Amino acid sequence: MNFQVVITQIISLFLLIAVGYFLRRSKHLDKKETGAISKLLLDLILPAMLISSLQIEITAKMLGDFKNLFLYWIAFYLILIAAASLISRLFPISRDKKIVLKFFLIFGNVGYMGLPVIDVIFPENGIFFGSIGVVVFNIFLWTYGANLFLRGKEEKKSNLRDIFNNGVIAIIIGLFLMLTGLKLPTAIMTAVDMLAEATFPLSMLVIGSGLAQIKISGIFKDLNIIAYSTLKLLIIPAAALLILNYFNIADPIRSILVLQIAMPAAANGVIFAERYEGNYVFAAESLFLSTLMAAFSIPVISYLTTYFK
Repeated sequence: MNFQVVITQIISLFLLIAVGYFLRRSKHLDKKETGAISKLLLDLILPAMLISSLQIEITAKMLGDFKNLFLYWIAFYLILIAAASLISRLFPISRDKKIVLKFFLIFGNVGYMGLPVIDVIFPENGIFFGSIGVVVFNIFLWTYGANLFLRGKEEKKSNLRDIFNNGVIAIIIGLFLMLTGLKLPTAIMTAVDMLAEATFPLSMLVIGSGLAQIKISGIFKDLNIIAYSTLKLLIIPAAALLILNYFNIADPIRSILVLQIAMPAAANGVIFAERYEGNYVFAAESLFLSTLMAAFSIPVISYLTTYFK
């Protein structure tokens, strides 16, 4: 495996986080402006990214593989939701922090970090298989994930608009276009792609802004975050590998599933926490350490997928 891909992705993430950190510390970015960026991300830019990422041309053979891997991913997310619900209860932390940890145990950075790693290991069809994981990730993210933070607010009840949000609408549009082969007009698609490209820079700015409110050295002393990161990056992927080996799931599907499950926490958790008034700072702390530890854990999991066949 080309570990340089992993290191490069992590360095680029932290450089953008550092920009957000210094913008907040230097007063160029305040809480109100960070909230405005989060709202823009959730309402417009992330939905644009969803539509853009689903513009994949698929053959009849690929459609069969798509269905199988789609079902595997649904099964894993259901297992992860059940496991995270049980595991989060074991942490001696406040309710708002438990919501953050539960979210991060379920949702990983399957796209921005997962796809480049998979593309290096499986250059022929890795991006296609990996993109299926991104599709299912977004379906659960914009339904279960978003409402996880909404349910965490006792004074707010979920309504139809919360469930049928912009992200869900974008997934429906993207899947319809992908499965039918229809194309948006070039000018519209170009505009959507341009919006989508702003996703990760703006997401990292929001995370960096959150980290500016705490002492980064304190993150390494928080045993709860260290324990969660170990579960997320090593124990859960190793368990997934055992399950897939038991059912004799062949490569590349087996390794791609495990590697995407092994990715660090998804940046969406910080954005949701900020947007829905969750524990934004704790979310930024948890994501920071999870992403840092991934530089060491991803090579380990990659080796295990190769060794245990």
